[in-house]
Amino acid sequence: AVLGGILEDLPNSITGKVIGNGIYLSSNSTFNVEVVDQDLMRVMGTQINDVTELPIQCRHGSIVKIANTRMSAEDDYYLKFEGENNLDGPGRWVECPAPGIVKSFDATNMPHVLQRMSDGHFLVKKYTWADREVGDNETNPIPSFVGSKINRVLFFRNRLTFLSGENVITSRPGNLTTPNFWCDTALTVSGIDPIDIACSSTFPSDLYDGIEVPAGLLCFSTNEQYLFSSDAEIMNPDTAKLRSVSKYNYNEVVPPISLGSTIGYIDNSNKYSRFMEMANVAREGPPNVIDTSTLVPTLLPKDLDMLANSRENSIVLFGKTGSQDIIGFKYLNTGDKRPLSSWFRWKHNNNLKYHFIVNDQYYFLDTDNFLQSINLVQEDDDPAIDQDDVNYLLHLDNYTTIQGGVYNATTKITTFTHGSNGCVFNWESSVTKPNPVVNKLVVVDSNVNAVRLGRYAECTITSTGATFTVPGDWSGAVLNIGYLYEYNVEFPRFYLQKAGEGSVSSDVNSRLTIHRMKLNFGKIGLYSTTLTRVGKADYTEVYESTDLDEYDASDAPYLDEKIKDIPIYERNLNVDVTLKSSHPAPATLRSMSWEGDWSPMHYRRV
Repeated sequence: AVLGGILEDLPNSITGKVIGNGIYLSSNSTFNVEVVDQDLMRVMGTQINDVTELPIQCRHGSIVKIANTRMSAEDDYYLKFEGENNLDGPGRWVECPAPGIVKSFDATNMPHVLQRMSDGHFLVKKYTWADREVGDNETNPIPSFVGSKINRVLFFRNRLTFLSGENVITSRPGNLTTPNFWCDTALTVSGIDPIDIACSSTFPSDLYDGIEVPAGLLCFSTNEQYLFSSDAEIMNPDTAKLRSVSKYNYNEVVPPISLGSTIGYIDNSNKYSRFMEMANVAREGPPNVIDTSTLVPTLLPKDLDMLANSRENSIVLFGKTGSQDIIGFKYLNTGDKRPLSSWFRWKHNNNLKYHFIVNDQYYFLDTDNFLQSINLVQEDDDPAIDQDDVNYLLHLDNYTTIQGGVYNATTKITTFTHGSNGCVFNWESSVTKPNPVVNKLVVVDSNVNAVRLGRYAECTITSTGATFTVPGDWSGAVLNIGYLYEYNVEFPRFYLQKAGEGSVSSDVNSRLTIHRMKLNFGKIGLYSTTLTRVGKADYTEVYESTDLDEYDASDAPYLDEKIKDIPIYERNLNVDVTLKSSHPAPATLRSMSWEGDWSPMHYRRV
């Protein structure tokens, strides 16, 4: 009767509806409601100070702001009434976002997804991102990456992580299907809340990349490194820290890599690039940083933009878009020590577009747009010869197998025709021929039952590419075919070395005459050495691992190991030695030593 009397006396501009023991009042214009006795009836608008004043029955969808403290907005939150069966009446109050605020991201400007479909195709599409479900811009602020560029997307401690500007922003943990960068509740700080933390520096410190280490997430700016970590067992907005650990230049184009116990990255602040390694990254104290490329200070070009790494094979390959050269770094770690490391160079036929390493295979894409690969370790399908229980790997570029050659007894030439008798070499027209350093297409007989085991012959390709010919009778055999390439080792200058405490020094003041050098080979076939001497013509000598009268006609002319003496007799400052091989046979150099006369010239340091 009381509620009905109130409805009858309402002005025409105000509409009322009885819900339970209350009345829901609404109007297109503002109005006031005054209650004389709070014990008999209470009134509630869109904001209250005490959550206990909320009714147990209300209009479905009503939103109320719980202001709590009048002087601060940090403890305010919003509740929405959800009626049973979405109807007015009994129901419950649940936390919700403030009315009128932005609740979702623009998926067009967010990172996209590359998804592999069941039919083998790939689909690039916009991703699904969780909406803001509680709070307002004070209690649940918009992540700092909104309106800024996202430099890197990472995954750290079961959280999707963005690096944007000077901030590290993480999602809530455990959900990558619909990543959530909003707080779980506005009532308190939760352990599953996202983290948005900025680094502090006197220099511009936009973060471009990061890599996980045992102590946390190591983040890189162009001139400083930061560690994103937590001193507590659980990382949350209250325990997360982003502190500076070192101040070294960094090439933001090339991501850092893990070499197992160290982190490697590129510094391109000078004329040439430097390969830096960082070890012992901890929450307290600076890490150890060394320049690994200090022995080859001019080897790495300044504008490197590609890096491929294989920890299993202990190899790092540096590349540059538009360049034929690949710089390689090979190392050996034993515990916390590195007793061996070396640098080398590969040269592709064309300019490089991209490269990467997957499962012991180095893949590269050049301007031929033909994806090729190089095995970093020997595979079962690699061309090889088995002789006396020893496997000899054949070295051919762009290799494959062919068969079905037709021999002409008059011309004594074997002709192979593409598409006939199992002969397929259509790859030959898809890739650029090697540079004219070697540029020989050859066939090798690797059949253990063949009389020509290990023999090879140069091919002549017709102008149309449909056939090629080989001198001699090569019919009735399955052959390996590919291009020869040059293997080249330039030995460093020889000095007498003395071991000190933790270091080795070279005696550069004494007089040293090299009599001979000894090359300790593993599996070996054919190779040559060239002596470049001051004031004299270059001297090149070709060596074969086995002479013609030292092995059976049906055996491969290779050895599993050999030590060869190279005569020199020159002063160490006047000679350079180069080892080369342009043969399908292996040329595995294990070590080198030298013999000679040394005189200290009676020099003494004071």
